[in-house]
Amino acid sequence: MLIVLLPEAPEVQDLEPTRLHWWRTSREGALLESGQDDLETLRARFAGERLRALAPAAAVNLYRVAIPVRRSAAVRAALPFALEDQLGQELEELHLVAGPRRADGRFVAAVTERQRMEAWLQLCQAAGWRLDALLPQASLHDDLAPAAGLRVQPSPWPGESDQALVSSTDQEPVLIEQGLLGFWLRQRLAQLDEEQRIVELEGYTLADLGLSETDCEVRQSEPVPALEAALRCAQQPTRALNLLCGAYASGMATPPWRKLRPVMIAAGVLLAVVVGQQMLEGIALSNERDRLQAQIEQVFDSTLPKSRRVDPVTQFRQVLEGGGAQASQNGTGSLLYEVLAAVREDGKGDIRQFRATPTEVELELQLPSFAELESIRGKLAAGPGLNETLQGADSGSEGVTARLRIQRDGS
Repeated sequence: MLIVLLPEAPEVQDLEPTRLHWWRTSREGALLESGQDDLETLRARFAGERLRALAPAAAVNLYRVAIPVRRSAAVRAALPFALEDQLGQELEELHLVAGPRRADGRFVAAVTERQRMEAWLQLCQAAGWRLDALLPQASLHDDLAPAAGLRVQPSPWPGESDQALVSSTDQEPVLIEQGLLGFWLRQRLAQLDEEQRIVELEGYTLADLGLSETDCEVRQSEPVPALEAALRCAQQPTRALNLLCGAYASGMATPPWRKLRPVMIAAGVLLAVVVGQQMLEGIALSNERDRLQAQIEQVFDSTLPKSRRVDPVTQFRQVLEGGGAQASQNGTGSLLYEVLAAVREDGKGDIRQFRATPTEVELELQLPSFAELESIRGKLAAGPGLNETLQGADSGSEGVTARLRIQRDGS
């Protein structure tokens, strides 16, 4: 992952690209390399890396506010009213972000100007970057808060040697210029109870801060790798205090297609089901076609055993019409034609099965009653040169089932 520290007042139209401090980290959070380059150069070098940006502490104010609600939507709605007395600008000019709830029950809030947000996003867009997150720089040090009082140490960020990092249990971390540090600390200590006026110092003495032992209790603190801890904090999968929210959530932080991911997944599942159903129906139709083709070939072979099978359907049609050479040779076509004409004349009989040879035809018929059976037998008996024999007949709920044998005279 690539992490960059944005400028306090970016200018997209500058002739010279702004050189930014950057750090590249591994998935485990280890620092791989760092440097100072413009965003265009970083884009050329690390085009495949995800980018997270840090909003400088001087451009983002952090607050703790008491909001008597718990739901995130209610907190966001109440935040402007909770901060109204602490802000010196119109709310329309500011971008307000609600953060997590601290141990004291108050919520963290970040405030910056909308003009700065738009300038930062334009700076990244001009270089071809899509921000993964935009985090307040000072918020990355919330884990340095002492057990009581204040902790003061030099700023760990490059290019900010004239600033000090101050963290406490009741307020968010701040980066303050050293020229104002003594005055700020005296004002801050005056807000604390006497037993809470404890200052942990790292890299400073009371004389450096313009304080005396009567102002507070002094404790020396062990050095901590604040920059490495801040970079690991910035690399966390989800940061609660991300400035890319509200009007800026879809522009840079999240690609628009991700909002449609559930719909796309549902559409993909539906498409897979439809395609699978079509494939199954195709397989079933193919199997049915093969079964019917096998039955046609079987009937052809049993009906016209001496004929060479080429196109059974066409050959059957030619035989029934009396136009096939094979029909004139063995007489099967004319015999079938006369039998089928007698059976289908009234349209009341259904042929269940039949078997034909050049000299005889056996039929299994389904008829409404014995009257229709006798009518068909009479027509067959009246045919020239035909000899009809009833093989059997059964009566059931569906009508009469009869088996007939028709032969040529003299066969």
